[in-house]
Amino acid sequence: MYLYGITPNNQARRWKLQGINGAPLIYTISHDGLSAIVSNGAGELLEATQEDLLTHNRVLEQVMQSCSVLPLRLGTVARDAADVHAFLHTSQRPLRNALKQIGRKVEFDVEAAWNGGEIFKLIEEQDEEVRKFKENAIAAGKPLRPDEQMAAGILVANAIARQRAQFAKAVEEELKPWSERVSSLKSSTNEIVFNAAFLVHEERAKAFEAAIYRLGDLHGRILKFRYAGPLPCYSFVNLHVMNVEFPAVDEARRTLGLGEQTTLSQIKQAFRKLAPQSHPDRNSIDPEANARFEKLAASYRLLLGLWENTGGDSSQPISLTQENVGKTMLVISKEPRLPSHMGGLSKSDAHPIEASMRQS
Repeated sequence: MYLYGITPNNQARRWKLQGINGAPLIYTISHDGLSAIVSNGAGELLEATQEDLLTHNRVLEQVMQSCSVLPLRLGTVARDAADVHAFLHTSQRPLRNALKQIGRKVEFDVEAAWNGGEIFKLIEEQDEEVRKFKENAIAAGKPLRPDEQMAAGILVANAIARQRAQFAKAVEEELKPWSERVSSLKSSTNEIVFNAAFLVHEERAKAFEAAIYRLGDLHGRILKFRYAGPLPCYSFVNLHVMNVEFPAVDEARRTLGLGEQTTLSQIKQAFRKLAPQSHPDRNSIDPEANARFEKLAASYRLLLGLWENTGGDSSQPISLTQENVGKTMLVISKEPRLPSHMGGLSKSDAHPIEASMRQS
């Protein structure tokens, strides 16, 4: 059974859409106020294709026309409906929290790239240092020496960097008032000047698109704009679903040096104690430090997710025995939420292992 996303309602729904592996029907499985969007007969996607990604996205985009949807990552599967019911039951807290954050909101991904060679013309027009260098070179009437060519290249590169920063700031300042959050996206080439995802309330979606077109009118000579949206909120969901079995939980417990009964406070204290010992920034001469820290961070993330799905208050212990863990589906945070007293370790130090899936 393949899972596409979660909606905040208990209403049975069906969509005549083609799903993963050609499934002819998309429908919901509901439990206690939440519904999972599923299709049958998917099996495990060992090597997901571009067509799988497009199908996954098409389903979510259709669903989000009628309700908020929490997207799950490509390749999320369950054995049967009973597993889906159990997942919705045990994961109520993190799922509801995530849905609350993205309720009635959509994502827009906005990219701006240099428009051909127009940036070089702009620099010649506006950058005094570059213009003077060119005038002096022309006045000299002879080819540039290698050192002069290098100096000219550095001048132009610095001028482009300044223009890139100015344009990126202008784009964000124009779009930010119409959005609630902004998340930077990885740029594929050096031609990209700006690339970010915006979380936009659905009532402001048209105004946000209008702002993109204003940017095109204002900077169209220098920049080419592309955007995708409205999309499900891939870039603003810090969760994914894992099929967790006892051996993985037991290894995570041992990595953090915990007993079979542990509390949220003990999980955090163990990570706080061990993280500085293996953090790459503090062990730069140790080639294995990065791998040890990633394993520690993944173990911390797994046990935090287990507690969030099954625990009560922070002092209440949870059991990490095989009898109590078994095999289950859990909502896990993609990044360990580091304790606040880490003494210089930031959230970004956690080296997130999972990347958010977005429409390209």
